[in-house]
Amino acid sequence: MTNELTTTSILALFETNKEQRQSFTLALIDEIEQGNVDPLKVHLQVKCMEDIIKLLNSNTVYKKAILEAAEKHGEKSFTYQNAKVEIKETGVKYDFSQCGDPVYEMLDQRAESTATELKLRADFLKTVSPKGMELKVDDEIVTVYPPSKSSTTSIAITLK
Repeated sequence: MTNELTTTSILALFETNKEQRQSFTLALIDEIEQGNVDPLKVHLQVKCMEDIIKLLNSNTVYKKAILEAAEKHGEKSFTYQNAKVEIKETGVKYDFSQCGDPVYEMLDQRAESTATELKLRADFLKTVSPKGMELKVDDEIVTVYPPSKSSTTSIAITLK
């Protein structure tokens, strides 16, 4: 008997319930806190898992296969192992260009124009000195200031 891992045997390791996933996560965090594992290595492994998930979920063969497998159950909603599975319409999109509604078209153009103006104004405000700048707006002098800025420091990983 061989102990060689296959793609499906590796995936089987993740057939868990909510409590098991939570326990796994807490154990991993504990290993990081104890200094037993390299957090950068863990993060890289997580990024690789995310990439695998993204690649699978965007693959049309995969999506078709799981839909066909679910449809074999004969119900729109059913329990499969430790999960509720539902067959439903997702990502519904509407194309209003065919409606011929002049009111909608006018509002759409106005929204696009306003969005462009708003972006230009935001870009301008980002260039204002922290001391402020006096501007004439509707016959009134106002002092405008740049927007406040905040950020979070994190790690970015680019997979090769």
